[in-house]
Amino acid sequence: MTKYFINEQYDVQDADASKGFGKGEKREDYADAWKDTGNIILIGLGGSGKKALANLLGGRTGLVVVAPKGVTEAVQVLGAGPRIIVLEDGLVEAAEVQALIHGSGKVFYIMVDSKILSERVADREGVGDTEALWREISARLAVMEPVFYSVLHFIMQGAQSPDELVDDAMEKIGY
Repeated sequence: MTKYFINEQYDVQDADASKGFGKGEKREDYADAWKDTGNIILIGLGGSGKKALANLLGGRTGLVVVAPKGVTEAVQVLGAGPRIIVLEDGLVEAAEVQALIHGSGKVFYIMVDSKILSERVADREGVGDTEALWREISARLAVMEPVFYSVLHFIMQGAQSPDELVDDAMEKIGY
């Protein structure tokens, strides 16, 4: 199938011309994606370390940490600022919230694989059947990861501790 992947031929005026590719466009060229509301939004599955990172960022920035409990509260919080907003995956999945996230601040997806998530959640909640929990979290991650990708600005490797992530997040917040 890939044998015929490139099968179109083009005539060009300057056969010696070339095109180079660099690191990418400047961030300021995408003003909407980097809208400065002052909000820092943390998303990810339970066990990813969102709340711990939010508290560390709150201590460093002086911003209030908010974790809305429902869709109405999330919509209100996303429209205000500046704050650190922790959104649980169920809120990110809600269409009314999802439509607002990307333009409401700098969005950090705390990415963690399902095995680490299940270990953290099992420890936190005292779950005995870690195999069943791992399967449940894996299924949820398969549903939510494309949603997270659709609203994020930054990905942070949540396998690291929040203490290890905070400096990286502070650098990205400075953009």
